[in-house]
Amino acid sequence: MHFSDRENFFNHDFHELIGLIYDSVTSEQGFFPFLKRFIQVFNGHSASFAIYNTAANSLLGAWTVNIPEEALRFYSEHVSHRDVLVEKAISVNRQGSCRFVASNLDLGPDVKRLRRDTRAEEWLESYGACEAAGAIAYMDGHYLNFFGMQRSPDQPEFSYEELTVFDGFLPHLHRAVGLYTRLMQRRCGPAVERLVLERVNRGIIVCDASFRVAFRNGKADDTLKRNAGLRVNSDGMLVAHGNESARQFAVLLSAAVEASIARRELEDQVFSLEHGQQRITLVVTPLQGTAEAGSLAQGALVTLHDWSWSNEISDDLLKSLFDLTDAEAVVAAELVGGQSLSDIAQTSGRSRETVKYHLNNIFRKTGTRRQGELVSLLSRACTSV
Repeated sequence: MHFSDRENFFNHDFHELIGLIYDSVTSEQGFFPFLKRFIQVFNGHSASFAIYNTAANSLLGAWTVNIPEEALRFYSEHVSHRDVLVEKAISVNRQGSCRFVASNLDLGPDVKRLRRDTRAEEWLESYGACEAAGAIAYMDGHYLNFFGMQRSPDQPEFSYEELTVFDGFLPHLHRAVGLYTRLMQRRCGPAVERLVLERVNRGIIVCDASFRVAFRNGKADDTLKRNAGLRVNSDGMLVAHGNESARQFAVLLSAAVEASIARRELEDQVFSLEHGQQRITLVVTPLQGTAEAGSLAQGALVTLHDWSWSNEISDDLLKSLFDLTDAEAVVAAELVGGQSLSDIAQTSGRSRETVKYHLNNIFRKTGTRRQGELVSLLSRACTSV
């Protein structure tokens, strides 16, 4: 936008965006309408609210617009633990100033080296972005919500005049995000009982749309006590042990939360978490409550299977129990072990389409429809034999 027309801006766009900020608190779509409109008004390429655990210096999840999952995965693995723009915003905040910072304005004379060394430049270029600006939208203990926007090379660099305008949104973002995180914890409650009844024989953890644990059953508590690879930290966030596991889990959780908010289908995501001799298989599923059912809960359901309580599933056992072929039994065992379809395809030398064909046959023979149901069934079958 052009700031020569500031009067018209403050009469329309500014108030529209503030309205969207507060609408986000109770909207089924969360902050996504605000993010989309913000990059339209301010000539942006992409935007996000990224959630960090500052104690562990790790990304917990993100609400993103125009940032592909592959780019989020790269960011989580290579950039998030040393994002210099986030670090700058935290430093500014600690000095008593809550304001926006920009990569082309606030990172000093070594900005090119910093971006290269931290792989931020590689990350931005991977999805067509160039410069970034952001600020702390909300902070509570070690829970940090960072609002950021990126621009492409053919868009103008950020200016101090723009950042001053952006700063006007921060008090509203702080209030709205704070209300949203508290409200999410309450909204998950009504949907949880039905979900728990369906999967009562497994550990159940529900993370709300602010990435905090809203509910966990007794079986989940037992698993968390027995396995140090997964825990709920002091800020109520579910975190995996180890940098690589924590990053992978954050990406899966982000995808599930985003699908829940958007009310779209997403395949169950199966993840294997190993810590020493202990192993847990996690199934991450979007909460899919509906207004018709009296539930607008948003977030992710995490189902746990602790292998210390049961035997490993063997290919022969699967073939005998469900009449699976050799290839189908291998695929089933790998899925329960936390491998994705792409992982199985790569290790077996088959195409992903072939692996998916085997999975559909397994669904048919076991009477299941989703990977989460399949993992639950197979692990129960193994325990009972």
